[in-house]
Amino acid sequence: MKKFWEKVSIKKISSDSFCVMLDKRILKTPLKRELVLPNLNLAQEIVKEWDQNSQNINTESMIFYGLISMSLDKIIDNRSLYIDDILDYIDTDLICYRAENPKELVELQKNKWDPIILLIEKYIGTKVQVFKGVSPKKQHPNVHVRLKNLINQFDLFKISALHRITNITGSIFLSLCALKKDISKNEIFQLSFLDESWQAENWGFDEETSKKRQEISIELNKSISFLDFL
Repeated sequence: MKKFWEKVSIKKISSDSFCVMLDKRILKTPLKRELVLPNLNLAQEIVKEWDQNSQNINTESMIFYGLISMSLDKIIDNRSLYIDDILDYIDTDLICYRAENPKELVELQKNKWDPIILLIEKYIGTKVQVFKGVSPKKQHPNVHVRLKNLINQFDLFKISALHRITNITGSIFLSLCALKKDISKNEIFQLSFLDESWQAENWGFDEETSKKRQEISIELNKSISFLDFL
């Protein structure tokens, strides 16, 4: 996108709604819906993303703008579709499938991932199964029902963040713990790449993999930080 504005500012609409102005134009989503924000802090973060000196603007790098736009352009009219997308990870969740060997990796997964399972069981009040190997298995229907009931309580912005974080990590369980603030940004990255990190410690990272991990880490951290501003 070519930059067409000089000044980025915030306009207060009411006590709990703000918009970002590009000169005298209200910032809109890709589908041309006005980007109305629920608090000043979030508006200030959007301003930081748009207040650039470059004449060529890459909106895909704007994590906060992307998450808000997804809420207003897509989730608002297809809430159940996006919730179902998140729930699709239940039976394939990263942390529910454990290595059978070597012993060191088995113990590492148990020590790091079992506390996440306990948190999820606390959230939904029912047991979550852990499986050996990688063959697909099914969680009990109660797990599906209770997780759906939990996610249905979230607003559009939280669903947007949860959807993105789940896609990055491959784990609805880690994403929920991040949303509930029971694990930190650094922890969720380490836990979602536990196997890869263990392998790297034993055999090393190649340069391309290291670069990709860094890009994922930045996107993941910003997506989780978004939750702090809601």
